[in-house]
Amino acid sequence: MFGPFGPFGMRFDWPEFFVGLAIGAVLAFVLGRFFPVFSWLQQTLGTRIEAMRASMMAGARDVYRTEVFARAETLHIARVHFALQEVVIAPSLLAPPPAADPLRTEPLPEDSLVVLPSLPDWTYLSGIYRAHTLPLANVLRSRLHVMITGEPGSGKTTALAYIASRLAQGEREPDEEAARVPVLIHVLDLELDLSTDDDPLDPIISAIQKGASSGLAPRIPSYLRLHFRSGNAVLLLDGLDELTQEDQGPVSTWISGLLDQFPEIQVIAAGPEDSYDGLVQAGLAPVPIAPWTAHDVRLFLDRWASAWQQHVVPDLPKKQLGSIDPTLINGWLIGTVRGLTPLELTLRAWAAHAGDVRGPSVPDSLEAFLARFVSPDERERAAAAARAWVEGHSGAIADKDLPRGTPTGDLVEAGILIRRPGGRFSFAQPAVGAYLAAQALVDSEELSLKADDRWHPARTTLAFYAGLGDAGALAEGLLNQSETHTLKTPVLLGARWLRDAPRKSAWRSLLLRGLARIASTMSYPYGLRLRATHALVRAHDPQVAALFTRMIKADARSSRVLGALGLGGMQELESVEALSAMLEQDPDLRVRQAAALGLGAIGNDAALETLGRALLEGEEVVRLAAAEALAVHPDEGYGMLREAIGLDNLMTRRAAVFGLARIPEAWAVDQLELVQVEDSQWVVRGAASEALERHQHPSWAVTAPVQELSEVPWLIEFAAREGLGVAPGQAAFEMVRRALSTGSLEEQLAAMEAIGWVASEEFVLELYKFLGSEEVHLRDAAYEALWRLEAAGVRLPERVERAEPYSENPGVPD
Repeated sequence: MFGPFGPFGMRFDWPEFFVGLAIGAVLAFVLGRFFPVFSWLQQTLGTRIEAMRASMMAGARDVYRTEVFARAETLHIARVHFALQEVVIAPSLLAPPPAADPLRTEPLPEDSLVVLPSLPDWTYLSGIYRAHTLPLANVLRSRLHVMITGEPGSGKTTALAYIASRLAQGEREPDEEAARVPVLIHVLDLELDLSTDDDPLDPIISAIQKGASSGLAPRIPSYLRLHFRSGNAVLLLDGLDELTQEDQGPVSTWISGLLDQFPEIQVIAAGPEDSYDGLVQAGLAPVPIAPWTAHDVRLFLDRWASAWQQHVVPDLPKKQLGSIDPTLINGWLIGTVRGLTPLELTLRAWAAHAGDVRGPSVPDSLEAFLARFVSPDERERAAAAARAWVEGHSGAIADKDLPRGTPTGDLVEAGILIRRPGGRFSFAQPAVGAYLAAQALVDSEELSLKADDRWHPARTTLAFYAGLGDAGALAEGLLNQSETHTLKTPVLLGARWLRDAPRKSAWRSLLLRGLARIASTMSYPYGLRLRATHALVRAHDPQVAALFTRMIKADARSSRVLGALGLGGMQELESVEALSAMLEQDPDLRVRQAAALGLGAIGNDAALETLGRALLEGEEVVRLAAAEALAVHPDEGYGMLREAIGLDNLMTRRAAVFGLARIPEAWAVDQLELVQVEDSQWVVRGAASEALERHQHPSWAVTAPVQELSEVPWLIEFAAREGLGVAPGQAAFEMVRRALSTGSLEEQLAAMEAIGWVASEEFVLELYKFLGSEEVHLRDAAYEALWRLEAAGVRLPERVERAEPYSENPGVPD
């Protein structure tokens, strides 16, 4: 028997050593012979485990993408009839002006649209004149964090749904190695608790799980964490424009924490065009959604008619509106929908095809929509709920704060309300909720909202209220505030009320006169005057044409430009002769370009004849302006350019190339590719190559907002030239201040652009000084920088100016 110390007792000597050596040799021999078997087993087991893991992830991916796609296809107001892809027009973003860069060595290409720079808050004329845009694919490719901005109903949610739908179908950019994963969520579905140190991904996982199927929900955490860590996730965050500035703070902090932990992901959000306190500092670059052009309107109406004939007409009783040729309906609609938002146009088309049109205004279309889904009793209670929502000044309203008896279940089923976590509700379409709230406020004869409220739902409610009730006291208050407001923001807020306001109301005339004075005052920055021009055209008041007619006769170039753009935007037929004379005779190129654009927007026979003559006989710059203006007109304008590209005149063909480059259709690109190869003149071939290069690689792009001044390249070079360095914090501020005082014009402009992003009061006094500069570029840059500071929550001091009394008439007759 073995003792307590093994077979060899307490001692270990030579016999024990040789026995152990023999055993080790035997084991080594056995292991060496069987090592390939062990290796094969290990490899096989690892492969099977990896295959099982991949299979599980692929299953989760397929189910996840299917559910995202299904949800995205319902995120539009007409979801009861159509999937989104059946009627959607591919959304795009309005190309921002090129960033100021003193280090740029090559000049930026210019065209006729240089007279209509993009604005962050007013885009009405940009749709009429087809301003430059950026496809959403470009934004995805850039990997920049972007906040799509625009008024309610402008298509921001649709843009996010469009991205989600495409990514969910597995579409990707050619240079990407792996498919991007869309994470589509509404900000009101997030339950944020910043008092804890929880993972910032947890609120997203929780919100997605609540909307997922029972089979997918358990796999959501591992699936999302994998893609957030790998940087393949695209967070599509909706509803930031439904938050008040107070509520934006926690969301901005959460976004910053999320990007700190997952810096490789991309965030694309939908938010307000102004009042975005903290969101830019979180890294989001605000870019306006592009308004629909005449081309987009025609394309949408064709798709709507086709989908209506396919899905709705077969279920209609015989001898109803479904028997009417949809081409006739769309032909009637085209002349009545200019400048409407996608939501407004959808409601108008819906009413026309359904046969329940109540009138030509936006409220008429809303009335028809509501009548289809809610009973009169439900309508009254929904209006009371909407009033409580707006007066509560919160994106979502708690169930306990709703008026007693609100049929929440019925309103959710009707698509008016949406359930949110924590027993809260919000309106599926904030514009619809704002309209209902306005009706309730008019009926109650009480108004608790402030005229200068910057919260989007409240601002939209006031716009509807002005069309339904008496907004005289509110309008007068805004005009009085504008007297001392540096940016004239109050009167521009009131300008959004004008379109649907009663024509005979006294306050409407006061607002029009205030805007007319801004548009016609040369000493004001061009950006401010252009905003007033947008607003005046959008008002659809025939009296405004008298102001623009007066402006095209002014000595100042800027006034003539704005007057021509305004007349074209209004489609003022009586101005064709004057604009034609400007195109042919005005000594200033910018004025000629504006006149050409105006004629293209008017688009009657006389205007098109003038543009055609200019294309055939004008000097080179006039030919180019005429060709680019014809591209605004989808009917005869397209045809004239197609014909011009085949004429013998070399300069006409060259100009037609740049006109074709503005047409958003595949045949135009095909034509340019043909010209690039087959035209007999190298000048025309070169123009076609240049146009195709611009089309494939546009010079305009979204740039990330400045986060740290000390990292701005041009400022580092400026400091080096001064023999200094740039340190973060106050030292960087002082270097910017030095650039403002001693730098070149380009460096001063770049400094003011950077100041607009930092959301600091540090430079307000310097910007006020530049507002009075005789150099128009400095004056304009100072205004835009101050506008961005105010949008970011910086409170600007009052700046008293001498102002003409509003009772005087600067060109708009009584």
